[in-house]
Parts: sequence; C-alpha cells; structure tokens
Amino acid sequence: MFFKFYNIPDFDIANKIIGQNPTIKFASAFNLNDPYELKFNLKIDPESPKQRDDFFKYNPEKTEKDFLEWKKRITPNFIWYTEQEQRNGLAQTITLSSFTYSNKNNLMWSHYTNNHTGICVEYSKEMIEFLTRHENFFASDNVAYSKNPPVVDNTEDISIKIKKMMFNKQLEWKYENEFRIVLRSDENTDFIPIDRNFIKRVYIGSKCNLSTEIVELCKKLQTPVSYAITIGDSYDVKFSEYKENSSTMRAFWG
Repeated sequence: MFFKFYNIPDFDIANKIIGQNPTIKFASAFNLNDPYELKFNLKIDPESPKQRDDFFKYNPEKTEKDFLEWKKRITPNFIWYTEQEQRNGLAQTITLSSFTYSNKNNLMWSHYTNNHTGICVEYSKEMIEFLTRHENFFASDNVAYSKNPPVVDNTEDISIKIKKMMFNKQLEWKYENEFRIVLRSDENTDFIPIDRNFIKRVYIGSKCNLSTEIVELCKKLQTPVSYAITIGDSYDVKFSEYKENSSTMRAFWG
C-alpha cells in the first residue's frame, strides 16, 4: 500500500482529498518544502572526447575554433550557471506528487499534517498504476538519499541526468521513504481526479479538530476510517478503527 499525509485546514480541503470526487495534488518543484529540490552537481570536462563529440553534435555549424573558444569559457562560474539553467528548466516543466510506504512515522505526522491535526490516506497499488498511465506521466521511482547532491556528467544521456535530478534528496530526508510520481506540466499545481475506490482507508491525526466531520464523510462514502493514538507505553503511533457509538482516547490532551 501507499500512504500520503495531508494538512487539513478546513473541511473543503478534506472533501477535495477524500470526498465523492477525490483528487491527487501535484505541485511544482518550486513549491515543495525542500529548497534543494532537484539539486545536482554538474561536471563538464572540456578535454573529454565525448564532450567534443557532443559539442559538434548539437552545434553542427560550429568550427574547431569555436570549440576551442568554448573550452576557454568552462570556468566554475560557467558550470554553476549552466547547472542552474538546467535545474530551473526541468522544474518549469514538471509537477510532483509524493507517497510513502508507512503511516506510522511520527515525523511525517508532525511535518505534513500540521502537528497531527490532519489525516493520512492509504491508497491502493492500482492508483499508482493509474497515475503512471496518465497522459502527462513522465517518470516514477523511489527517492534515493545521499550526503551530497548527485554528480551529473554533462555528456550523460538526458534520461540518466533527469533521473538523478528528480529522484535524489539529502540524507536527512531518508525518514520519508518517498516514492515519487512526476508529470509533465507547466502549471504551478495540478489536481488529478482519481477513482474513490483507490482510497482504502483514512487515518485521522490524534489532534485533528475536524475528526467528527471527516468520520461523517467517510461513513457516507463507506470508506474505512481509523484514529491515530499517541498514548500508551511507547512512542509508536497506533491506530484504532472507528466503530459506531464508540469513543477513542487519542491523546493526553483530548
């Protein structure tokens, strides 16, 4: 199964996510919470035979003199500027949506549901397959985590370059265990309609103020719903399935 955490500031947002006509939000890389999104370190070796071949491949009208002049311009500043151009160019043509493989991570509940006041939605594998068949589908993969940004050789195949840029993040984000889907888009945000049968269960945060409204919506649409529980003898997030006419103590502060 795949999970996605949501901040729910009002019921309209909840309805857009888990209501009769649910959607999945895809956001521009510029709007994500990691300022290092799509970051990489570009390598340009002007002495590489492949770099020379590529220069004439993409500039067939150029001469040997032009190539020698280009080589002189390969300074750290030139490489940095080219790196930013490529990064921004990619960011302007895609939107992203992220999922994870567990609903029990306290940091995820804290960071993405506004301190446990939102929800986590469990989706079926079929929904992921549906999104990968979308007409604007570009790529999907698990995110890799590393101490330093990936090195992208300027002569690498474009598909390898893009994969490194889109599916790598700082080591500190490893707790997210992220699976990412990427669409081709020049929009700031895309909302992709999905079949509501792809929603397998809704988990309500232990401090959610809209829990009653969300439970009523789930009951109406026959979606299983559980409460996240943060009391007990451990730090583990546990879940209690909602049952009619029952009460659940979800947190010490009620």
